[in-house]
Amino acid sequence: MPRKVLLAEDEKNVILGVRTCLDAVGYEVEIVEDGVAALEAIKREHPDLILLDLLMPKMDGFEVLKVLKEDEKTASIPVIVLTAKAEEEDRLRVMELGADEYMTKPFKPQELWDRLKQYLPDA
Repeated sequence: MPRKVLLAEDEKNVILGVRTCLDAVGYEVEIVEDGVAALEAIKREHPDLILLDLLMPKMDGFEVLKVLKEDEKTASIPVIVLTAKAEEEDRLRVMELGADEYMTKPFKPQELWDRLKQYLPDA
């Protein structure tokens, strides 16, 4: 059964690059472009891993992460934050909220792949 990854991202070029990388290794990828849709998809699909942007419409990634980690049904899902926000206070905040990784954009596909393998070891 293919691994499910939820990509919560609103930048088309990032969506394309990440999807290409994940499709190449056979992951099932669901893409949502706002925070509200991300929470709905997480509760519906219970993905194996979440790639979460911080700057999204309707609900930002900080709030999505907070809600996700407060719910015992979703708290254990690994979250890799993908963001253009490179400030140390943002990194600290998301780690305090329970993110597993913090990657700043732009990033190389190999860097993403290396992080994915840590959380989806059969990748």
